[in-house]
Amino acid sequence: MESPVQTNFRILLERLRNRINDTQAVVLVGPDGVVDHILADPSLNIESVVAEYAMLLRIAGRTSEDTGGGKLVEQIVVSERSVVIARSVSPQYFLILLCRTQDQIGRARYEIKQAAREIQI
Repeated sequence: MESPVQTNFRILLERLRNRINDTQAVVLVGPDGVVDHILADPSLNIESVVAEYAMLLRIAGRTSEDTGGGKLVEQIVVSERSVVIARSVSPQYFLILLCRTQDQIGRARYEIKQAAREIQI
């Protein structure tokens, strides 16, 4: 049985997924890995994706701080076939959105920012 906190995460993740077209996954990641996720594309290995992006976020975060840019708030990776947006929720938690289209990057950034504000960790 899910706790009320997990239920709230699930509601927020579902709402985010439904607001962005071609969403493949929405993942809440903490220091120990995946906290919760909504997987719309069953071909994705979510654990592998999260492990790779967690490393990328750590590197980008350290680089930002080491160069005087401050703490990493958001990172966007755009490739030929997908967009990944990671938004800081708290110092150790990130919300990650993976989608297949670049058409709605602005909308996706807005929606993930709103969802990150609602998550209380």
